Amino acid sequence: MNYFTFWILISLLLLGGHWGCTSGTQPEETLEYPEKNLSFSRHIHPIFLSDCAAEDGCHRGARPAAELDLETATPTFIGRSGLVVIPKDPDHSLLYRLLLDNFGDTPRMPFQRGQLPENKIRAIRTWIQEGANTQN
Repeated sequence: MNYFTFWILISLLLLGGHWGCTSGTQPEETLEYPEKNLSFSRHIHPIFLSDCAAEDGCHRGARPAAELDLETATPTFIGRSGLVVIPKDPDHSLLYRLLLDNFGDTPRMPFQRGQLPENKIRAIRTWIQEGANTQN
């Protein structure tokens, strides 16, 4: 084994096999959200940005799907169907219901992608139950 190969192997061992990882972030399924007092800016808006308004997402830009823009820092939650988040009532909030299953003629969201991880769905439900405050 030459000197160069030896140092490459030592470097890889010191890295503990974590080469290729990005900044030590947790997979989405293991991200933890508090059981109460969810913050829109810290917990909920990042879910919308990564899963609904990402580069390939439907709810962003000049013509968001169903006229529901989830990219802005303080969305109105009013789309073509009207108000899609009913504060303190997730079971009657269209946004939440569509995370679980089809509703009427509208398919489950995110459209043509896998269902959101349970922890994200639960966080959105809790946030709506707590009043859907976008000012925190």
